[in-house]
Amino acid sequence: MQISFIGAAGLPNRYGGFESFLEACAPVMAEAHTITVTCDIAKYPDRTPEWQGVRRVFLKVPANGAASVLHDIVAFACVVARADAIVVLGVSAGIAFPVMRLICALLRKRLVVNVDGVEWRRAKFGHARRAFLRVSDSMAQIFAHKVVVDSAALLPFLTAAGRRKAACIAYSGDQVVRLPWPDARDRLLTICRIEPENNCHLILEAVAGSDCALHYDFIGNWDASDYGRTLRRRYADHPRITLHDPVYDEQVIARHRERCAIYLHGHSVGGTNPSLVEMLFYDCRIIAFDCPFNRETAGETAVYFDDAPALARQLAGDGGQASDRTAIRERYTRASIAGRYLAVVAQV
Repeated sequence: MQISFIGAAGLPNRYGGFESFLEACAPVMAEAHTITVTCDIAKYPDRTPEWQGVRRVFLKVPANGAASVLHDIVAFACVVARADAIVVLGVSAGIAFPVMRLICALLRKRLVVNVDGVEWRRAKFGHARRAFLRVSDSMAQIFAHKVVVDSAALLPFLTAAGRRKAACIAYSGDQVVRLPWPDARDRLLTICRIEPENNCHLILEAVAGSDCALHYDFIGNWDASDYGRTLRRRYADHPRITLHDPVYDEQVIARHRERCAIYLHGHSVGGTNPSLVEMLFYDCRIIAFDCPFNRETAGETAVYFDDAPALARQLAGDGGQASDRTAIRERYTRASIAGRYLAVVAQV
């Protein structure tokens, strides 16, 4: 098969969840099929047409923000002639799905959409943007041949049409780099995009006000929004907190993760979050925000908090040892996730 993935910023990962999925699983799929990924040209100084066996197509239209609608439409136009199936990552261009479905019907192509999280509930968007995303989400579900969600906890948010053709496929985590760490694990850690629905403010408040002696490393895109810049100014001089800029070097990320004693995860909107899945493959304790998505992902292998005082109490307590994650890790392997995507595409 020739399968094209559109809607992400590209390969390798320079942004977030979809890119993390593609970085891990696209090369696995490319071992047996022709895989194409469209990329935001501004994010990639190195524009070689192939990355680990995956064909890259570079577009000048930005993949994120308001331009993402146009980006996805242009991406579809660029790949539809050569693809047997197009997998759209996200619903930004949902309003164009009726036309995409018609073109796919005429050319005998398959159209699949991964709806991501519940985008229209994200606090970072204004009312008009959320209304637009809700309409786009519904139209993408109605007109796609198949709908992918990354967590069973997202199924209640689908339309009736979406539920009838839904497949649940999470993210993989076994691609993480493990390093020998001779010293004691002595850090708190969070890695995420700096957005209100990731509860960055709540976690920082809890850590700053707790009696926990561990130093806190928080890695994220602090300068991307007023929200992030405000938090960076507020906690820049805290003696036990270091706010790091984004890190994409897997060796550097692995060193942070290996040193981590407790991982703090604040995501509250969306489905299976890649950073949480990846931390399941390390040996630290995990304290996650209490919502159905995180509980679906980590189950009993994490403990949960719902506000800053609850998190502060968790940090002040002994907390015990990290749980045995052998069984849950089997759910999140690259081979399994890639295979399930291929099965979905083949079924359409």
